[in-house]
Amino acid sequence: MKKIIVFLLFTAVSTACAVAQTGSAFPNIATKKLSGQSFPVPDSVKGKYSVVGIAFSKKAEESLKTWYQPAYQTFIQKKKTVFAAEVYNVNTYFVAVVTGTNKVAAGDIVKAIQTQTQKELQPYVLTYVGEFTSYKKTLNIVENDEPYFFVLDDKGVITHVTKGAYTAQKLAEVEAALTAGE
Repeated sequence: MKKIIVFLLFTAVSTACAVAQTGSAFPNIATKKLSGQSFPVPDSVKGKYSVVGIAFSKKAEESLKTWYQPAYQTFIQKKKTVFAAEVYNVNTYFVAVVTGTNKVAAGDIVKAIQTQTQKELQPYVLTYVGEFTSYKKTLNIVENDEPYFFVLDDKGVITHVTKGAYTAQKLAEVEAALTAGE
């Protein structure tokens, strides 16, 4: 019985944390495309609904990669597929965050990300090098080893949040958030 109560409490707290940032503006993050071009988020994506995935640890980056193919097929590729029952007109970006002592090797890290990323996905992968503590607080990111996904409306306001590796249910929740906003 104690385990069930602890599980329910943990689930409630996790849900509250994930929902805490909905309704607030996504903070301005000075990201860059893999080509080196400046691409500030959310300013560069305003005017259209967007899905933004963020990872700021190596473990989170590995989980973020599980989203690449399903998200590409669902939100970027403009035809119906196994993953996509509909064709969406949304921005989709994955942000790899480089902080702390890794900032010294940021150039090498970005090059490694570029080499390891399929060519068709490269335009959708962004990097951020710098301090991330204030963003973590603003976005209510509490688990360093999990990627977080934010659905933003056309004004850059967060309408849905999920975290962790890809699952079909999480993708369906993101799609529902996008559909509700249209």
